[in-house]
Amino acid sequence: MLNTITEEAIVIKNGAKTFQTDIENPTYVLKNVDLSIKKGEFYVLLGPSGCGKSTLLNIIAGFLDLSVGELHIVTSREENRDGRGFVFQSADSALFPWLTVEENISFGLKMKKVPPEKRKKIANTFIKLTGLLGHAKKFPDNLSGGMKQRVQLARVLANEPEILLMDEPFGALDAMTRRTMQNELIRIWKETNKTVIFVTHDIQEAILLGQKIGIMSVGPNSRIETAYDVKLPYPRDITSIDFNNHYKQVQTHFEDFSI
Repeated sequence: MLNTITEEAIVIKNGAKTFQTDIENPTYVLKNVDLSIKKGEFYVLLGPSGCGKSTLLNIIAGFLDLSVGELHIVTSREENRDGRGFVFQSADSALFPWLTVEENISFGLKMKKVPPEKRKKIANTFIKLTGLLGHAKKFPDNLSGGMKQRVQLARVLANEPEILLMDEPFGALDAMTRRTMQNELIRIWKETNKTVIFVTHDIQEAILLGQKIGIMSVGPNSRIETAYDVKLPYPRDITSIDFNNHYKQVQTHFEDFSI
């Protein structure tokens, strides 16, 4: 059973981002962005390629600063960035190939000087949670793409972030593995009650996963045009009439361009 969503975890007010400097009329990647995400919510950022979805996610992660506007992250941590975990699109670039699955998962804990016995216990917890039992001593090169993404997710979760940021993490997977990982992510989200912000340009994936979908406009000057509630129960059936009605409604926002 999901926790009742009450408090805001992330708020952006009148946000804008440009990568240009020292000019009077800069071109903005993002402009007039207003965003509100509640604690424990699964929020999907959906939009065409190049519209600034990943830029917005990187701003929320703290990797980039807003050029204009305000960002408020609410966690229980003294250092807000410690309350955020980032799952990248490519696990190959995120994992250390010379470390085993268990060592990759516990790497952040080691950097925090968590004692070895406690590190192992925490790593084993998330190995089990992410379906990696039997793979703890393997190296990344011996794993499939889906298994590598499980390791990356387990490593992020082991550091106990309150907010989970995911940048098209299943985009490079084959269709069957992708569906498995989508179902696994929903299971893990329900079990951990994290706030999840998930970036995709796939309408079906957005509806399959999200409680709310923030639909972004074409860039430049991209913004969140509307926030669309998906009130379908989990697990969601992509062949159902209700699912396809949601799909058609969301698709109307993208009729003038390809995503």
